[in-house]
Amino acid sequence: MNYKKRRDHLRDGCKEKKVEGFLTFDFFDVLYLSGFPSEGCFFLGTKSGDVLFAPLLLAEQARSLTDGEMKVVSEKKLLESLQQIIQRESLKRIGYDPSKVSYSLYKAFSLFKRVHWIPLEGFILNQRMIKDQDEILQIARACHITHQSCLETFKKLKENITEQELAHSLENLFYENGARKVAFETIVAFGENSSYPHHVVTMKKLKKNSPVLMDLGCMVNGYRSDLTRITVFGKITPQFHKIYEIVKKAQAEGISLVQHGISAGEVDAACRAFIAKAGFADFFIHGTGHGVGLEIHEPPRLGMGSKEILKEGMIVTVEPGIYLPGEFGVRIEDTLLVKKNGCEVLTK
Repeated sequence: MNYKKRRDHLRDGCKEKKVEGFLTFDFFDVLYLSGFPSEGCFFLGTKSGDVLFAPLLLAEQARSLTDGEMKVVSEKKLLESLQQIIQRESLKRIGYDPSKVSYSLYKAFSLFKRVHWIPLEGFILNQRMIKDQDEILQIARACHITHQSCLETFKKLKENITEQELAHSLENLFYENGARKVAFETIVAFGENSSYPHHVVTMKKLKKNSPVLMDLGCMVNGYRSDLTRITVFGKITPQFHKIYEIVKKAQAEGISLVQHGISAGEVDAACRAFIAKAGFADFFIHGTGHGVGLEIHEPPRLGMGSKEILKEGMIVTVEPGIYLPGEFGVRIEDTLLVKKNGCEVLTK
């Protein structure tokens, strides 16, 4: 990962916004800029250099894992160290993301005399939306492991296995296939439980002729994947087949639009229109997709009215669904790389 290039890009953005530096306490932003994956650290990027502030117990590891182009400061009172650096460099205008600062930290800013704090919401997130080649490779690897593990897990379906047992088996396959962690809490839903979009895994046992929905993802070097697949253990009813085909075609409509320059809202509208035309508008109850990266839900949002424009290098999901309360739900989700002309499905 070229962390220095990312920090240089951040510096360019600071010049554009007419600030002398940017301060972030957000775990994922710090990881993105430094490569150090630990809570309790924060980062200051200025025109003269970059500083990672790390608690004493993390300092040596931080120095060993970062790229050497960035100073690591470790003191008992890190905010005092931050204040000293700000004073030494005579920084007057420092950007921060107000959506990622707690009230107590915001109050602490008032202790920094003669500093004008400039709110720049989404400043680093906007940079993170466009993935570099290293990030794309990590996410593609996570997607490959996720898809392979999904296929292997469906082969293990048997009567009376519980949702929890199947989820545990799936997560073990992630590790065996090379992933380090799960990307989010795995969803395994049998029968009518599949009608809950964010079902929490239970001890429900699998019965014959039941739908089996899995929403799964893993992490590779901090980067995540997202995939949803559904099958039926036993006989497929005409109603299930009908709903499945509607969702599958709606997703294909959305995927066909994903490319550089199109608005995220247009992708959502295409999926939603297809499902509405089939008579199930009231049963598609969430957005069509979201960005994926260091976090499982990142910008852009592929939802109703979204004005965000998709750009080459973004990684997004397309995941329409229809949920029939008390019966079953169908969601089909893939993770896609946005390209100049079209997209690449990473969860093949």
